[in-house]
Amino acid sequence: MDKEKKLIAFMGGMIDQEKNSNFIRELEKEGRKQGFFILAFSFSETTVWDQDRDNCELKLIELCGHLDIKAIIVQLEFIKNDYLVVAINELGRRKGIPVIAMEKYLPKRINVSMCYKESFKAIVRHVIDVHSCRRINMIAGPKGDHFSEERICAYKEVLAENDIPFEENRLLYGEFWDRPARAATKSFIQSGDEFDAIVCANDNMAIACVDELISHGIKVPEDVIVTGFDGIKSGLYNVPSITTVAPDYADEAEMVIRLIKECTDLKEESYHDVDFVLKLRESCGCRRSGDILAPKDIMVLSAGYYDVNWAVNSINSLMSQAAVLESVCELSRIITQTLWIWDRQFQFVGVFSDLLAPEIEGIDKHRYTTLFRCEDGERTGIGSSYDEPEFIPGFNDIVNNSNYSLLLIRLLHTGNQVFGYLVCGSEATKNRDVRRCEEFGMFLSSAINAVVTNRKLADIRNEIAQNSIIDYLTGIYNRRGFLAEVKKIIENTDNYGKYLTIFSIDMDKLKYINDMFGHAQGDFAIQNMAEAVKHLASRNGICARYGGDEFACALLTDMEIYLSADTVRSRIENVLQQKEAVRKKEYEITASIGSATGVINESLDFQSLFDRADEAMYADKKARKAARQ
Repeated sequence: MDKEKKLIAFMGGMIDQEKNSNFIRELEKEGRKQGFFILAFSFSETTVWDQDRDNCELKLIELCGHLDIKAIIVQLEFIKNDYLVVAINELGRRKGIPVIAMEKYLPKRINVSMCYKESFKAIVRHVIDVHSCRRINMIAGPKGDHFSEERICAYKEVLAENDIPFEENRLLYGEFWDRPARAATKSFIQSGDEFDAIVCANDNMAIACVDELISHGIKVPEDVIVTGFDGIKSGLYNVPSITTVAPDYADEAEMVIRLIKECTDLKEESYHDVDFVLKLRESCGCRRSGDILAPKDIMVLSAGYYDVNWAVNSINSLMSQAAVLESVCELSRIITQTLWIWDRQFQFVGVFSDLLAPEIEGIDKHRYTTLFRCEDGERTGIGSSYDEPEFIPGFNDIVNNSNYSLLLIRLLHTGNQVFGYLVCGSEATKNRDVRRCEEFGMFLSSAINAVVTNRKLADIRNEIAQNSIIDYLTGIYNRRGFLAEVKKIIENTDNYGKYLTIFSIDMDKLKYINDMFGHAQGDFAIQNMAEAVKHLASRNGICARYGGDEFACALLTDMEIYLSADTVRSRIENVLQQKEAVRKKEYEITASIGSATGVINESLDFQSLFDRADEAMYADKKARKAARQ
């Protein structure tokens, strides 16, 4: 039997960003060689804002805490909230395992970082030394951001090395993304100050910068040189291709695995640097044959486009159907039928069992329930329930006996409401696989939220509908509800030829009870009369509080029945006298009663039938009043 693989947890935000997915891909390769299985936890909280810390991102750390992990790798560049870092660090301490901190310093931990500053210096030096540029502008990332400020520092130091004075107007901020970078480039152009080159703090801003320059009739690199940083693939695909520096992700992954294996002292602090590789391309005029787009790259682009197209169609189908659903079980069925997934992929969705409890009785005995699973090309919906330590039913078999070496884990949540989590795996993880997992997670979170919201709205609608036909004081039908139910009885052709008997019941001396004993006692009398009337109709009828002190009852029978007012009154009084609370009252709860019977057919007029019962009730009231005198 093969030796069991050891688990390593990778934790980071925005793991679908190219630099993160590049490292995850190389980490998977190196881990497979060394007998490790990688669990990549994707944090969506990548900005500093208040969250319900007990219910959101800490849930991922809680899940990880149940697993027998042997090391934690935490990519700190995109995790902005300190409480998450503290929780991850504490998890490592509690388990007594190495914690590798990447891109930001953690005390008493193994720290690994790319040589950002020196690498950025290299690209600025290239612009000066090789291309003889002296008027060099810079587009930085966010003001105050550690990575941005480090690159600004590198820029200033290289200028100083070459006796080029730093000018404030030559530095603008592009926030590390397209639109602000375009705005910065436009500001440079509109300033009227001449410039030979623009060095950008990442490739995305460099691509935007090049496009903006060209749109203003400025040629790159003939008129202005542009450089980037990070080495993302889109920089290679751009026209002109972007001169940049690319991290050596394979070297970084090999170093991290080696440091984990060699770690003997968990309290020993260490620092390790990973080099970049300078990629000279068209945007500085140094195009090299090795950087020409190869047929393999074109195939990857084509496959990615094909995958995106199918995934979008699949998810659109899912979302359009989920938007009107009121059942999580039905959502599971739709996911199983509509979601487009490669057969080589593994996908698992576990949700809190209480999400399904309104639909499946007794399912909340365990904390989680399988909502969806795809494995070896087989898709299944609602599956087994399990508790948190199990993580995934059959997890150990996946780790040790499948073709997977990495699983991606993402929370399913909207805002502060967590529904569960998604787990994705591929036989050889590609960047597109990581992105697809993030896409599916976002859309599935929205779909579950829509279904849960629809279910709540349906419950509210039902409650409103119920309240519109149920008397709030007694819990039996009100007039509207009574009439609607009687209408159903009469219109049901299966009831043709049967007999409908209507009783009009008017409570005696309610005003006297209210005036002499208070309205609370009046309500007591009404509620108990309602229970007695309900008992009268319990087998084959319906009843209602028709008005303030008026009640109605309808009985459906195969044979014509005749119950005198005294008989019905006696039955009601028997029910009332069984209650000690009623017997102790200083007043009596009684009623006047009338009834009328008709055969159900197309010509039966309910209102006429009810009027006859009402007339009989008033006759009974009048006779009883005369008898008392």
